[in-house]
Amino acid sequence: MKVTTYAWQGGAQTHAPEGLDDVLGLVEDPDVLVWADLLDPTEEDLRPLADALRLDPHAIEDALTQHERPKAVRYGDVTFCTLYAVSDRGVLARISMFAMRGGLITVRLGQSLDLDEIAHDFSENPDFQRFGCRALELTLLDAVVDGYTARVTAVDEQLDDLESILFENHMGKRIATDTFALHKQVGTLRRVVLPVRDIAGSLVRRTAADEGLRELLPYAEDVYDHTMRAADWVEGLRDAVESVRSTNLALMDYQMNAVMKKLTSWAAIIAVPTLITGYYGMNVPYPGDGKSIGYWSSVIAMVVLVAVLYIAFRRRNWL
Repeated sequence: MKVTTYAWQGGAQTHAPEGLDDVLGLVEDPDVLVWADLLDPTEEDLRPLADALRLDPHAIEDALTQHERPKAVRYGDVTFCTLYAVSDRGVLARISMFAMRGGLITVRLGQSLDLDEIAHDFSENPDFQRFGCRALELTLLDAVVDGYTARVTAVDEQLDDLESILFENHMGKRIATDTFALHKQVGTLRRVVLPVRDIAGSLVRRTAADEGLRELLPYAEDVYDHTMRAADWVEGLRDAVESVRSTNLALMDYQMNAVMKKLTSWAAIIAVPTLITGYYGMNVPYPGDGKSIGYWSSVIAMVVLVAVLYIAFRRRNWL
């Protein structure tokens, strides 16, 4: 387990606690805001912290479960929420937050966030810091949602690249493979992003209900708006990927039909001389048998009928 700590006091970042024992001491200090991040802890690592802060056992279990659904729950004075952060390459990492009056405890399963950048952004806004843990929770959620937007933008650009080659020849197999991969990525993003709408919505409601945090409400609504935009974008991408897949399948069917038309046309053309030569090759007398006129009449019949069939198929774009 790796522990990273930050602390703010009087509108500025101060000396960070050196361990969890120092964190527990500062959480009770009303003049200090502390943030402790635990990377890949075990249940044994969390037990002393959970006992000291009286964290709910269900929340601890949810924080350590790999495939827990994103959600926000209130346990007494502690607000617990868990969600997924997404890196630029689409790597998922679970992050759970225990927000309390004196600080924020985060538990991460996998690394995909730049904590120093988030702490720096929070430190650059002293007015924001006076709202305490709620503002820090909002800053962290905003960073996670920005990661969603960046990833959705990257997937959208990949889809644009596929659309640009959709009508090029011999690209059907590649497009089918890439759209299947995009379909899986969009499906993963839907499972990650859509539930965060409820988390952001609950944060807006809790902020609006607290008289002391009313000035923070526009920031909470902004994060909620970004979350809704990312969710709507993911839904739109899902439809767009399905549209590209359907169009590609239709084009492949069209190309197959074109090939079958050509094969059928040439088979019909070849059947004509086969029929004529088979007729003149019978072992019975026929008009022109044993004479040059018989030979030339068969040749002329083959050439004329082949030309007629070829012209007819060309006019119908079968050849």
